[in-house]
Amino acid sequence: MQETILLTGFGPFGEHTHNPSQDAVQAMDGRSCEGFRFKALTLPVQLERATEALEEALAGAPVAAVIACGIYGDASGPVRLELAARNRLHYSVPDVDGKLCRDEVIEAGAPELLYGTLPLAGIKQRLEREGVACTLSEDAGSYLCNAVFYWLARRGLPEGTPVGFVHLPHGAEAQPDNLKALHAAAEETARRLAAQRVEATA
Repeated sequence: MQETILLTGFGPFGEHTHNPSQDAVQAMDGRSCEGFRFKALTLPVQLERATEALEEALAGAPVAAVIACGIYGDASGPVRLELAARNRLHYSVPDVDGKLCRDEVIEAGAPELLYGTLPLAGIKQRLEREGVACTLSEDAGSYLCNAVFYWLARRGLPEGTPVGFVHLPHGAEAQPDNLKALHAAAEETARRLAAQRVEATA
């Protein structure tokens, strides 16, 4: 069975009646690279239902990597490649169920900080070659983007499974670069996985 690289985006929330992260992942759905198939999943902007959807997806076809993405407040900023997720929940706007979280944690007693494992250096270099503004970020926020990233890093996926988060600007003019960013993240992750498999059998 062909292994899957799972790509997740979010649905609408708050003033964002259309979420560009959903468009970006859907544009990659069904494509493949280095023998890995890309599968898109749209998550609701609500933590419990988002993690239920992730659990269901991870229980299906073998998942070799998970690349989550969402939007952030700057409509014209760079693509942000997130380095780490924090064990915190603090919503400035309610989720889609109207829930607000104030100064809470995602999991009591869990680490404050968990790092992603995507090949960010290779992704960043590729985006720079393609003229896409991007930056490494040390703060994924405290809303659903950070929470999903933390949940993925905390879940304990099989060893060697890359996981990480890409934050996209939400302005309409950013959409072509957003698509390039997710394309680069997915393909560079597939190539890194393929190279590791070759090295393991050498």
